[in-house]
Amino acid sequence: MFSRTLALFFCLLLFAAKTGYGQCDSLLQAISSDSGYAWAAFRTDGDTTFMPPEIFAPYFTFSYEADSSYSTWFFSEFMLNWKHLYLSNWCFKRVINYDTATDSPSEDWTASEMRNRSTTRTFPVIGNDTLQFFRGLSWIDRYSSALSFSRYVNNNEIGYSVELVDSGSGTRLLLLDSFAIETTTDDKKPCINSWYPMGARVRSVVPSTVEDTTSAYIRINAWAFGAAPYPFIREDGIRKMLSGYKLNSSQFTAYSDSVEANNHCGGGGAGSCDLEEIPTSSPSGILISNVVPSSISNIEVRNIDGSLIWWSSVPMASNPISVTLSPGLKIVLGMSNSNVICTTKLLIQ
Repeated sequence: MFSRTLALFFCLLLFAAKTGYGQCDSLLQAISSDSGYAWAAFRTDGDTTFMPPEIFAPYFTFSYEADSSYSTWFFSEFMLNWKHLYLSNWCFKRVINYDTATDSPSEDWTASEMRNRSTTRTFPVIGNDTLQFFRGLSWIDRYSSALSFSRYVNNNEIGYSVELVDSGSGTRLLLLDSFAIETTTDDKKPCINSWYPMGARVRSVVPSTVEDTTSAYIRINAWAFGAAPYPFIREDGIRKMLSGYKLNSSQFTAYSDSVEANNHCGGGGAGSCDLEEIPTSSPSGILISNVVPSSISNIEVRNIDGSLIWWSSVPMASNPISVTLSPGLKIVLGMSNSNVICTTKLLIQ
């Protein structure tokens, strides 16, 4: 018998084919066992092995073309309390701001329109809810046509922010993430300002000051500054969730580490403060060592929101000293009185 679910699926495929996958806010992103949409519709490698539809998620990819570099930013797996969030103004297989005839960027949406249309759908949120998403960042050195970590050339500064927005008032409730890579020259290493490595599952807790259930959405704000910047190209799609594979891939983590090591404006690290910080497990935390005599007077460990977790004067009570910490991204600061001398970012598992 030709089931109602299967009939609905074929209707969706025919509708998508007629419109060239141009129907915005398509229900195709809401695939699940309950919805009955066929997961196989999103397989592009020809593999017919069964894969649960719940492991797929819609994504936005933002690309920026410069004369000597091509940057790609991937955003997906948006969740509220571990439940999927869906994207707004999402059109399966659509590419925005790109002219296929000239093979170059073309402004279909202004920068402001791109920001306002790169959001999740609205959802109810209240203080202490947990939000998360996965993002992967990379760029190609167009001189060598290879993935690069040390050479990046762009006359314009580019970056993004990801924020939780009150849908009623339009005000920001929480900044979830931000990233900026400054202008460079041929002989200068890239200067990156970011809390997280190139690949990261970003998690944030809604402030307790949000006391009543509020309708909100998550927005991605991509921007470019400088002389005559190109528009960002956005691609909409859906694929198997990548965060588990990417974050456990030695090749991907090595790339993130290489970018961090070649960050021209990165925060110092062990050498500049005579500090060494080693993540530990059982219990999770950091083993901190300090060379004495030292140029610093005290050491601090803070969360990315700036809150102080631990501190010690120098010399420390023991050297090295073990600091037990909850999982998450932590910042170790070497201080000279009230002045920050160096910082190091560490991800505690």
